[in-house]
Amino acid sequence: MATNPIYVETEEEIPEVVERLRRYRGDDTMLVLPMRSRIGQSRFNFQLLRNYAARMGKRVTVVCDDPAVQKMAAESGFPVYGAVGPLGEGIASEPEEPPPPRRWWERRLTAPVTHVGVAAPTKLLTRAATEIRPGRFVLYVAAAAVLLVGLAGLGIFVPTASVILVAQAQPFSQRDFEVQAQPGKGSIHVRVSTISRSDSQGFKTTGVKSVPLAPSLGQVVYTNDLKGGFGSGPGIIFKYGQRLTNSNGIVFAQTTSDPRYGGVLVPWQGRATASVQAVNPGSASNVGDHTITVINDCCGPFDPNKLHVTNPQATGGGSDPSSTPQMTETDFDAARAQMEQQLHQAIAQVLTAGVQKGEKLSESIVYNAPQFNTDHQPNDTVPSFSGTMTVVGEGDYYVDSDVNKAFQDYLAQRVPNDQQLLTESGIQVTYRLLSASKGGNLTFVGSATAYIASKLDIDKVRAQIVGRPVQGAKLYLQSLGVKSVVIKESPMTLPLMPVLSSRIAIHYVVESNAPPPSTSASPSPAPTASP
Repeated sequence: MATNPIYVETEEEIPEVVERLRRYRGDDTMLVLPMRSRIGQSRFNFQLLRNYAARMGKRVTVVCDDPAVQKMAAESGFPVYGAVGPLGEGIASEPEEPPPPRRWWERRLTAPVTHVGVAAPTKLLTRAATEIRPGRFVLYVAAAAVLLVGLAGLGIFVPTASVILVAQAQPFSQRDFEVQAQPGKGSIHVRVSTISRSDSQGFKTTGVKSVPLAPSLGQVVYTNDLKGGFGSGPGIIFKYGQRLTNSNGIVFAQTTSDPRYGGVLVPWQGRATASVQAVNPGSASNVGDHTITVINDCCGPFDPNKLHVTNPQATGGGSDPSSTPQMTETDFDAARAQMEQQLHQAIAQVLTAGVQKGEKLSESIVYNAPQFNTDHQPNDTVPSFSGTMTVVGEGDYYVDSDVNKAFQDYLAQRVPNDQQLLTESGIQVTYRLLSASKGGNLTFVGSATAYIASKLDIDKVRAQIVGRPVQGAKLYLQSLGVKSVVIKESPMTLPLMPVLSSRIAIHYVVESNAPPPSTSASPSPAPTASP
């Protein structure tokens, strides 16, 4: 049972009680009605109260010591009590005690004594009572006239009328529109926070530089000191593959061949250059200059002392097979991505911890391009390298209620002129952050949905029905485009509306049959009532 009952004043109407019930935070409450309360004068009031309480999810108990009021409330579905206890509990009214039983001798004693014939008068008429006095008669007539005028005035001025206009609400929405926000501009408060973080880490290289087994390469120069005779040809030809040996016994093979001769032509008393390659690969085949001096299997019929060979420069390129760790482009990119992700997470945690009451952090944190440096570069033959990175991130905080208010204002500005926005039913807003750029420039996109109904000027409507016949007033009210009209007069029903506007209460009730179209679930809207 509620411990904080709602005490209703005698003159309070249904709209005022409904508004107090709406502001009540609990689900269970008591309505304590005084004797001669306006609400307790009509069963229709309890039916309206029951409908409002059901839509707001309130469980209402009616407390009143008037049996007639208790009966009407109970017939409308309310629990009823006669009083409120010291702990907020309901106390039932005490039933009326039945009259004491009458004994047979009491009935005989109290029975009227009758006689056969004419009953004796209980009071004698005196002469003074039968005399006609003109002065007193005039006084009685004047008093009766005053009484009749008073009754007529009460019949005109005292009665009240309660007018209930029921309108059908229609959903109204605006979808997929954008709202901009900037720091220090507009109604949406935006706060910008900039965080810088740096870190250094070591990374292992994953590349491998492989050195294959390779022969030594070089060039030799042939020298021909012979003089050719008639018919001996242009010179001496050394065939492709001619073997040459250096002073340490390393054998080389000639790799140059002229297609015309199948080798290298060394003219008489001339020179020719040829490329050579070590027969056995390896680093040992790298020999110094002027060490290849022997022409193997030379020189046939010619004097070998007249034919010479040498290498003007050392040979090179001979290598033994090996593998060496090497830094690759992939290593560089992977290290950069790893450090960037870690620094982004660190900045995001700091920004998230900085959210103040009522704020939200933009999902899109604006990061500057990272500054990344390494002590080695790709293709360096190293087993590891170190990287250092600095990242600056900007977080934009905005007030969620301001964004909702901006979408609600956008919707309210687009309501047709002949309609009114039902704010008590609630305005459903769904939005998301579309984009965020440096400096706190935010763009939101979303939708807003609410209910609208025909706009009524209550004071103007009341002025139109003051003193009019009830049927004429009802016809006028029906012309306002409402769903239904109910006129209830109290304490008596008269053919005319009250002539005082203050005695006419107009309740504009808006009903809806379906929730507003929305992408997310929303509570059923409550009806609105305006006095």
